[in-house]
Amino acid sequence: MKLYTKLALLNTVSKALIFIAFVLFVPLIVKQVVLHHTDQRLLVMKEQVIGIVSRIGISTFIREEGDSSYSSYNLLQEEYISLESAADTSPTFQRIENTQRNIENVDVDYRVLSFVFQSEGKKYLLEIGKSLVPITELNETIKKFALYILLLMLSIAVLVDIGFAKYLLKPFQFIIEKKLKPVKHPADFDFREIQTSTADFKYLDKSINEMMGKINAVFQREKEITSNISHELLTPVSLLQSRLENILSDTTISENAAMKVIESQKTLARLNKIITALLMVSRIENEQYLKEDSISVRQIMGEVIDEIEERLDEKKIKIDFNCDADYLFSQGNKSLLFTLFFNLVNNAIKYNVQDGKILIRSMNENGKFKMEVKDTGMGIDAEKIKTLFDRFRKQKNTDAQSHGLGLPIVKAIADFHKIEIQISSRLKEGSTFLLIFP
Repeated sequence: MKLYTKLALLNTVSKALIFIAFVLFVPLIVKQVVLHHTDQRLLVMKEQVIGIVSRIGISTFIREEGDSSYSSYNLLQEEYISLESAADTSPTFQRIENTQRNIENVDVDYRVLSFVFQSEGKKYLLEIGKSLVPITELNETIKKFALYILLLMLSIAVLVDIGFAKYLLKPFQFIIEKKLKPVKHPADFDFREIQTSTADFKYLDKSINEMMGKINAVFQREKEITSNISHELLTPVSLLQSRLENILSDTTISENAAMKVIESQKTLARLNKIITALLMVSRIENEQYLKEDSISVRQIMGEVIDEIEERLDEKKIKIDFNCDADYLFSQGNKSLLFTLFFNLVNNAIKYNVQDGKILIRSMNENGKFKMEVKDTGMGIDAEKIKTLFDRFRKQKNTDAQSHGLGLPIVKAIADFHKIEIQISSRLKEGSTFLLIFP
């Protein structure tokens, strides 16, 4: 999950908690406000009733004989007023409470003001009630409305937060997408400063630029040193080889000494191969090779198979060469590509089993040309695949002449031609090298 998405989610969750609290507490607050308003209305109505009683007399409502009470309620039973005689010993009081009243055999919840007062020497109980149904309905309406508002506000908040976080982190995304991800070589790094007003991103960009500058400088020095050392070593190695050949041509040399000289020649030959390989890698990385050849991939792979046929026969390995699809390099280096394919097939032979198989096939998938080299050998451990292209690393094998530079050369040539390499392998089942061409 990207950083701006996490920030947006964090903001949304915090706002959601606030909105949830709003949804939970607002109805309670509204209920108290409505009850307070209702109580004030009941008190006003009480004063109005007392005023009417004072003007026209209590006998208008309650007669001495017959009914000792009076009641009045509206058609919808939302309000009612009742007036009845109270015992002379009843204390004078006023209270407001929620209670239930039976109106025409229907139980209705009311907010009731009860008031005992004295008129014409007698005490009376006045009750004024307002139905609680409107209050309950109002609370439910507010809850639904608050829920809809919550969902709407959360949706808007998510969109706004994602947009703002994306805008805010745009310089950071630029560093990742444009500066770090595309870099496969220190020389490919983009040292342009990002345009941002955020001091932290400026500092991050400056630090990365400085670090990559140092890495690039060290990398260039390493390549120069490798190239220089390799070049300088070739001369003394050639001189030593000439001297050893001169010694062997001496007829007076003993057989024992001759064997030692021959072993020294083998060591020098191996050293010469290592130096030549290192020099090749260095020259490829420094782009000292030209890309001027027009090359058919199918044709050059066929030439590799023809040249390596003797090694296939030695280990009795069968090769299935199925390359119906072809790829044409308009600008490439034929010698380097031959080396790339040769090293891949040679490795497939070297690490294969006796009487094994090698499958080489090509295909066009999703608009890209791909070539697969698959063997039935010992396979590669998943952890070792990560370091497979490191110099002087090699798989366990019986080939004492191997010096662990075959695959680094393959990688250098592939990068030089913009070819992507993917590796999949299972122990004791074999390995597959997939080349994806530009």
